[in-house]
Amino acid sequence: MFEIKDDFLAAGQLLETALSAVPGIRHVKALDDLAEIDKTNHTPALFYLYYGEQLAETAHAGANTQLKQTWLVILAERKGSKAAGKNIAATIRALAGKMTGDAGPWQRVNTPIKPRYTSGHAFYPLAVTCQMRMRGNR
Repeated sequence: MFEIKDDFLAAGQLLETALSAVPGIRHVKALDDLAEIDKTNHTPALFYLYYGEQLAETAHAGANTQLKQTWLVILAERKGSKAAGKNIAATIRALAGKMTGDAGPWQRVNTPIKPRYTSGHAFYPLAVTCQMRMRGNR
């Protein structure tokens, strides 16, 4: 299980490492705001962002916390791309059940957003979780 030390969002870098290995993807980038995705020029591309966490059990008077972080992964394709389905499948294969460094296994969960289509692009969302542990000060 991944242990959060100094950086609460450290799993994002590990997620980017896994996404960078997806064949055929030209660009992988972290997002701070979903609105930024409309500015994409390089497709197919994968974008990811932190979506929140779910707390599980705590122990030692709350000093140790287990949690699951949820990350959104969004595939951006040119509208009408024949490779979209193939790239979605490759992205799922690159993540589902895999370990990235100390993080994982990444598990797919229901995505909280729907696919979105603009005049030039299609955006296909996926969501993954990763179990983690964080120790507080006692």
